Amino acid sequence: MTDIATPTFAIVGHPNEGKSSVVSTLTENDRIRISSTPGETIRNERISLTVDGKAVVQFVDTPGFQNPSQTLRWFQQNSTGETNAIQEFIRQFASNPEFDHDCELLKPLLEGAGVLFVADGTRPIAQSDLAEMEILRLIGCPRMAVINVKSENQDRVAEWKTAFRKSFNAIRIFDACKADFQNRIELLEALKSIEQDWTPQLQQSIDALLKDRDRKRSRTVEILFEALEKSIVFSKSRLLSNESDIDRVKADLERDFSKDLKSIEQHSWESMLRLFGHTRLTVSLPDQSILSEDLFSEQTWQALGLTRKQLAIAAAGLGAGIGAGLDLAFGGIAFGVFTATAAAAGAGAAFFKGRELARLKVKRIPLGGYKVSVGPNQNEQFPYVLLDRAFLYYQHISTRAHARQETHQSLADESDKSGVCSQWRNEQRSLCAKVFRAIKDRKRESLESLRGPFSELLKESLIELEL
Repeated sequence: MTDIATPTFAIVGHPNEGKSSVVSTLTENDRIRISSTPGETIRNERISLTVDGKAVVQFVDTPGFQNPSQTLRWFQQNSTGETNAIQEFIRQFASNPEFDHDCELLKPLLEGAGVLFVADGTRPIAQSDLAEMEILRLIGCPRMAVINVKSENQDRVAEWKTAFRKSFNAIRIFDACKADFQNRIELLEALKSIEQDWTPQLQQSIDALLKDRDRKRSRTVEILFEALEKSIVFSKSRLLSNESDIDRVKADLERDFSKDLKSIEQHSWESMLRLFGHTRLTVSLPDQSILSEDLFSEQTWQALGLTRKQLAIAAAGLGAGIGAGLDLAFGGIAFGVFTATAAAAGAGAAFFKGRELARLKVKRIPLGGYKVSVGPNQNEQFPYVLLDRAFLYYQHISTRAHARQETHQSLADESDKSGVCSQWRNEQRSLCAKVFRAIKDRKRESLESLRGPFSELLKESLIELEL
């Protein structure tokens, strides 16, 4: 068998069995054409799983056998071991259109590739399936059977396993449209068992993928941190010459302030989407998903963020200085001039029942005119809601198989607190409160000292969301 620097596997099977879907998910490539029309693949297509621009595993999407019964008879008569049967078959039938697909499929095997035989485990086994299995057994290439279960019905899976055991080195069940990162790693691990000589190369590929996954988590943490920094200190202002314009400008600023905060969130989501290679996905979530709700909707703030008690405990460690301006806004968001009392101090401020997100201020300019401004954010609950929504989005795209063609994802909309932040321990939420306060007060030295443990907390939460 030819020595190949990059482990290569030919994806073999009947049309519309899920071969392209398997390749799409394994390579994290949603640009691969996945069609329900049989016979779409007529030429081999090589797709690499790349890490840092380097191919670590290569897959060849093949057209499938065109005449399995006749091809099997030929190999039964010519697999003597004295000649390379694959090379001889291609030589004899290369110009015969009736065996065009068979020749095309066998080319990567001639080069030393292994085989991933993909079958839809929900349909009955056909005689042509048995013929194809026997062809691959006679050829003697390293081979694994992949049962792609395309529906909830698994009544025939046992039959497929029994048939595959006679001809294959290993068997795996792999739902290409539901497989997450761990499922992909497990499949690559199983491939090591079909050819011992490939073990070091495949292990290097697996190690590279694990390292790349950790890099993506670290980059996601940076994205979240950047979004928090921008959102917490964000403000807008406008200069006016006439006092009569103030009321009109107030409404415009409030609207623009809300719109721009939503844009900061959307930009962070798009960055995560690109990071995980979902180039064609346009997220359109159903009505029951909390992510389909507006950032400032009542439902969002009821489901995500912290409870009153959790927020009070997190805020208690910051001292009395946080009281003025604290706003839970559990019943929805409104804008306006914030008014606080002397009693709003320390942990007690966590129970203030106002609804303002940010202060709107009007200031007379000494040389004439007025400055109207809104922000920065005064709401201590807001960063937790922002984080919880980002966590939900991360879970959606980091666990999504690239073979999935639809754009909808159902996420529960519960009245109780259902976000990640509400599940943290008290000391973890207190750490967050300190980080948010350091951002708000623009204390760079304090923020840098907190950044390490805060980043670790975020990263640990991302790992949990992938499980």
